[in-house]
Amino acid sequence: MEVIHDWPDAEAAAILTAIRRAASPGARVLIVENVLDDVEADPRGHTLDIIMLAVTGGRERTGKQLGGLLEGAGFANSHVIETGGPMRIVEAVAS
Repeated sequence: MEVIHDWPDAEAAAILTAIRRAASPGARVLIVENVLDDVEADPRGHTLDIIMLAVTGGRERTGKQLGGLLEGAGFANSHVIETGGPMRIVEAVAS
């Protein structure tokens, strides 16, 4: 849980690409993180974004940003699943 946000885009993309290489076509990947809303700003999420940048060089991302990383790594049909809590799930399918 919360692995991708620890890394800058290039390293996050490399992790997702390695996962895609190991996954069979049609396999699903689930990313459980604090996904920022694509429309409404959440001060808590942006505060965590600054902390991640300062501590790990990583960042909090929106669903669209994670979708772009997943698409670049060879996944398709990414979407955000609400959980009722602070974490959300991003699901994508290996193409």
